[in-house]
Amino acid sequence: MTNDLDKALGRIPYRPQLPTARQVAAVLAILSLAGPMMMGVPVIPVTMEDERRRQQDEIQQVSESSVGVYQTSTEAETGLALSQRRLAQVTREVEEITTHDVTERDVVHAANRVFAGQVEEKLDVRFRSAFNRVAWDTVDLYILRDNEEYALADDSYPL
Repeated sequence: MTNDLDKALGRIPYRPQLPTARQVAAVLAILSLAGPMMMGVPVIPVTMEDERRRQQDEIQQVSESSVGVYQTSTEAETGLALSQRRLAQVTREVEEITTHDVTERDVVHAANRVFAGQVEEKLDVRFRSAFNRVAWDTVDLYILRDNEEYALADDSYPL
């Protein structure tokens, strides 16, 4: 026993220690889950309406972030060509064109009819979607071309 006391004489008295990161994370997790449940608020939305709303938000986020999809201007050119074909197809349906050739004038006239509300809702939605896609793909193409031209002028710029 005297041996233990001799060892204890050289020790520093008890000091409180700060909690570890794991302890802090555990307490915060418990509080974040237990706090709302104690007040009667459900932690996770359980209704089908909440799930549908969440899925619609995800779809909207994906559709809003279409710029930057392509990595090279060649990919953007291919995407733009496909978007233009879709726009031409919808323009044929809006303008009731039977020929294969669709001109810029046809697209402008179809856009005027769509934006004036003179076409059925299904065609309206399809035309607006195709028109927006062409616009975003065009923006992508010009951004990528500009970046590639800048990279050729300055070899230190990463692609």
